[in-house]
Amino acid sequence: MAESTVSAGLIPEPAPEDPRRPYAVGTLRYSLAGVVVVSAWVILGGNIFGMLGTLVPTLLPLTMKQFSASGALIGLVVGSIPAAMNFVMNPILSTASDRTRTRWGRRIPYLVAATPFVALFMILIGWVPPITNYLHVHFITGMSMNSLGILLICVFAVIFQFFNLIVGSIYYYVFADVIPHQFIGRFMAAMNLAGTGSGLLFNLFVMPYAIDYAPMVFTGIGLLYLVCFMLMCVFVKEGEYPPPKQFQEAELPWYQRLVNWVKIYFRQCYRHPFFTFLFLGTALNNASTVCRHTFNLLFATEELHMTAAQYGRVMAAGSVVSAVVIVLVGYVMDKIHPLRVFLGSGIIVILANIWGYYYVTDYASFFVVGIAISVVYAIQYLSNGPVFVDLFPPDKYGQFCSANAMMNCVLLIFANYFGGMAIDRFGYRFIFAWDTIFTIGATLALIYVYVKWKQLGGAKGYVPPPTD
Repeated sequence: MAESTVSAGLIPEPAPEDPRRPYAVGTLRYSLAGVVVVSAWVILGGNIFGMLGTLVPTLLPLTMKQFSASGALIGLVVGSIPAAMNFVMNPILSTASDRTRTRWGRRIPYLVAATPFVALFMILIGWVPPITNYLHVHFITGMSMNSLGILLICVFAVIFQFFNLIVGSIYYYVFADVIPHQFIGRFMAAMNLAGTGSGLLFNLFVMPYAIDYAPMVFTGIGLLYLVCFMLMCVFVKEGEYPPPKQFQEAELPWYQRLVNWVKIYFRQCYRHPFFTFLFLGTALNNASTVCRHTFNLLFATEELHMTAAQYGRVMAAGSVVSAVVIVLVGYVMDKIHPLRVFLGSGIIVILANIWGYYYVTDYASFFVVGIAISVVYAIQYLSNGPVFVDLFPPDKYGQFCSANAMMNCVLLIFANYFGGMAIDRFGYRFIFAWDTIFTIGATLALIYVYVKWKQLGGAKGYVPPPTD
């Protein structure tokens, strides 16, 4: 599938030219068939992981409701606790994996270690009702059934999220290390198409049984995830990496090293305005969608007097059209660079929202704008990852992804709250204005990034600015 070569010294050299395997990333070399095979394994793992990520947040609230959990507790367990854990764990895991060196690579060991526990605790979440009943009858008779069930859910869910965040933090760095970058756009397009297909199959053939047969569904998805993800870890081979730089003395006390690492992390990630503006641009872009994701259905039904079925048809049509468009965009992105695609899509979003604010007045006009915005959002999502692959320092890729995620988390906390206040003040149509304002801010930040990117070498010779 792929092989790696290492020089006699400590620092690996790129694999030598090989006409049978002309496509390289780091020390890995592939034939075209090798690129297809490794892409298929990575996509398979990602799709099963995405299916798992859909099932747990969707059904966990229903399981908690069986034990009379309050809405506040459901929100805490399903949303707030995972977000807080992610804010703390993501930068630690990402930076640690960047600096890990093993015979199996720097990403795969984390995935292999966490995957069995993700599957185990996912299965246990599905079996909470019968486990609760058994424990209440035979062992813990002094606690009410509801209290015992909620306690078990909270324990299983938090442990599940802990290990799931390990996988979620590391998996998305794998394809930056093993997929040749000239194929990254087409890879992301294929991954999105596969995700759309697996989501359709999941909703048609699994979700109808998910409530009545939750233990069996959780068990089946958990075992499928375990097998497929472990197979991905076996068949996807990482290359060799240079030894990580040492930034402090090993003899320092652990607490001093910890403080120093925090300082080093923020200095490396945020010292150069090129990366700070890139983080800001993507964060503002994500914040721009907050009001639409939350209030778009209410705008359609309350202000335009559409039915939920009509709204569903618009969203379904948008998904189908997007799936067709991203096939072409993936190819184009590999030719003209993802940063140009991402920046251009923002300009289209601005124009579509300005038109929508003034002219969306009925089902037909909502249909046109809804599909247009759905397609552009899909293009932005598709190009987002390749932008990071091309612009972040390869030796600190995970670290810089986590720094970007941290800025996104902070901005989204405020955007969700103030977006709701803005809708209360100005009405549902303000979703167009909100998207326009934040996308303009994102576009201005990314124009700065684009200018600096050209100065740093552009598509042909880009070299990341110094971070140490």
